[in-house]
Amino acid sequence: MVTKTKDINGLNEQQWQELQQMLEAKRQELIKSIAIMRSRDKEFNPDDNLEELDQAAINQLQAVQLRVLDKEAKLLREVDRTLAKFDTKEYGLCEGTEETIGYPRLKVRPWARYSIEYAEEKERLEKQTSTRLPGR
Repeated sequence: MVTKTKDINGLNEQQWQELQQMLEAKRQELIKSIAIMRSRDKEFNPDDNLEELDQAAINQLQAVQLRVLDKEAKLLREVDRTLAKFDTKEYGLCEGTEETIGYPRLKVRPWARYSIEYAEEKERLEKQTSTRLPGR
């Protein structure tokens, strides 16, 4: 006798749990990475007497770290937003069409907001709009 499990937004229970665990692991990874970057930033004391080249290198390193930190903080917000969708059973639905996104896409990018088709269409429309703007 074969019992069929109920799908949620095109995902079976095993896929649903796997993707939720992937997102929670990514969340923990981002939190740890952000904490490490913030603690490294405190290692540099601007009051130290440093050579100009050393200070320039430190400034450049800090600028890169700040960009990475910003990118990871944005991704953390996206992961948190996505995890909240599990509670409302909205996970796996395209925010543009409300159709299922599909397991293969979610497996690669579990925080995906849109189906591939909708994301491509959205990007195409944004490119058309940006090429029509004056001064471009």
